[in-house]
Amino acid sequence: MKVQGEPRQDQPRLQGGEKTDGMNQGMRVLSYLISGVAVYGLLGWLGDHYLGTSFLLPVGIVLGAALGVFVIIRRFGRIEEDTGPGRGKR
Repeated sequence: MKVQGEPRQDQPRLQGGEKTDGMNQGMRVLSYLISGVAVYGLLGWLGDHYLGTSFLLPVGIVLGAALGVFVIIRRFGRIEEDTGPGRGKR
């Protein structure tokens, strides 16, 4: 069994979660997309199964993807403006 010691010089150290914030945000975005497609695809499949149709599954998948993108834009689409010195509003 290999024992891991201190990280080498070329390996970054994670302190306070600063470097993992982007990864966490990316995983949340991906989970919104996947869950939207899965949930609405499942609802479309169930509708096809019980109603005897064949168009609700693709409609559910497209609707789930669109709603997932909408939620992502709504939740993460805010752009923070840099209002530092010399950059006032015009």
